[in-house]
Amino acid sequence: MTASPLTTPTTDVVEPRARCCERHPDWPTLAQHLVDAFPDATIGDVVRELRHARDAVTDMGVQGDDALDVVEAIARNQLNLLTNRIVDGARLDPERHRRTGPRPRIC
Repeated sequence: MTASPLTTPTTDVVEPRARCCERHPDWPTLAQHLVDAFPDATIGDVVRELRHARDAVTDMGVQGDDALDVVEAIARNQLNLLTNRIVDGARLDPERHRRTGPRPRIC
């Protein structure tokens, strides 16, 4: 299927995620701001998501202030999913398919 030259494709506008500060000076400040921003999550949830995000960013070689910014984005997204503020649209409801014919034998 090809797009008609007479129509303009539509795209959804994605709003940037809200941040509480322009930049966080250190890890404890970021952690406290996330605890304040997500009262539905436990402190353990916030610490776990920060740790996972920090590990991922460290594995990619990001350091310094950039690391804090990327960790914040990842942790906020995960905490939004955890507290049901946003829905994980990437996951599909798996559909069961009926197979016809006999099952193959595995030796």
